[in-house]
Amino acid sequence: MNSKYTACVGGAIAALLIVFGLVSSLAGEVGAATVAEIQSATADSKCARKMLQDANRWGQEIQRRDLKHVKDKCVTIDKQSKAFE
Repeated sequence: MNSKYTACVGGAIAALLIVFGLVSSLAGEVGAATVAEIQSATADSKCARKMLQDANRWGQEIQRRDLKHVKDKCVTIDKQSKAFE
């Protein structure tokens, strides 16, 4: 009986630690991007600059996860745009 209780408590603590780890990792992505992070994302990409300027124009808060999405999407668009130079 005592070992079952110990196992249940141990399992509950492990589950709480996993949940805490997931929440803390997501909190970094959901937070608002800083000016330096936005400037870094737009430094070499006209596509990223345009997308983020449009988001800013519409009054949308730019979050860190948005920066990652924009960078990933703009890689191919920037490569394609070189065909027109």
